[in-house]
Amino acid sequence: MRYVIGLDVGGTTMKAAAMDETGRILARGAKETGPLGRPELLFERILALIEELRGGAGVPVEAVGIAIPGPFDPKRGLSVHSPNLGWKQVDVRTPLSAGCDLPLYFEHDLRTATLGEATFGAGRSVDNMIFAPLGTGFGAGVYSQGRLLAGTSGFFGEIGHVTVAGNDARCNCGKIGCVETIASASGIARLAREELERLLQQDAELAQKSPLYLLAGGDLAAITASVVAQAVKAGDQAAHSAWRAACEVIGWALAILINLFGPQKVIVGGGVSKAGELLLEPVRCSVERHAMATLYDCVEISIAELGADAGILGAGALALQSHSDGEKRGAILR
Repeated sequence: MRYVIGLDVGGTTMKAAAMDETGRILARGAKETGPLGRPELLFERILALIEELRGGAGVPVEAVGIAIPGPFDPKRGLSVHSPNLGWKQVDVRTPLSAGCDLPLYFEHDLRTATLGEATFGAGRSVDNMIFAPLGTGFGAGVYSQGRLLAGTSGFFGEIGHVTVAGNDARCNCGKIGCVETIASASGIARLAREELERLLQQDAELAQKSPLYLLAGGDLAAITASVVAQAVKAGDQAAHSAWRAACEVIGWALAILINLFGPQKVIVGGGVSKAGELLLEPVRCSVERHAMATLYDCVEISIAELGADAGILGAGALALQSHSDGEKRGAILR
């Protein structure tokens, strides 16, 4: 049996686990990540967490996989830009490798989560899949013929930053009209707030009796994607309008990916995916309208299985896969 550590660095917390090659978690750990200021302080915490897990697992750990947020260049071990950590062009590999006697393997956090679902989650039965998490933003990881696809200098799968015609919302990336201003948790909440605001202006008394208004406690700032989903189930028209608009764009974006990559499965994750069939049914209808029929007929669209563990299990899978590949190359060289 082989044993590794998977570590997922987030903007506020890093989570890690010692695990075996079947994905069974033997020990867990977590530490705060920010704001710490200098990258060196975070590197110290990463190394400390690795050592804690090595000691607590009680098994011989052979390698460590580390998921880094934001655009990341795994070839150079370079964090290109991680706003939540305050990093730009930060060399991650050199200082961490110098402080650890285990082989370390690095990847962008979305791609590690994709590898997690492909190896241990909803995509484990197929060779070609897309993982599309719907959270604060919207991106996509592509797993093809047993391997993650990666772009140049850490940029890949940024479907959330394709412009939607007629959309004038400003995105956090600085552009106008990006997919994720609609197709995301934050996008759904924004659309619902705007719908409720219109209703309040037209008929305040009626709006104040609506499920969406009541679920938010009368505070429009308290509207989240989860609140919108609850309001949709309660029959709220403003919530339904926002939800339908978001699902249409989600399906349109997924149809682009399906037409490009022809996957066997599209796995939807992130916080919004907790809505289950309330999300999938209208998304499937949108995909069917926009995707090529022969490709749509061959794809299954489902909910992710690993939840919050996708990152750490994917980082562990990265370590298992990368270290095995390295040993094979070494054997050939010898």
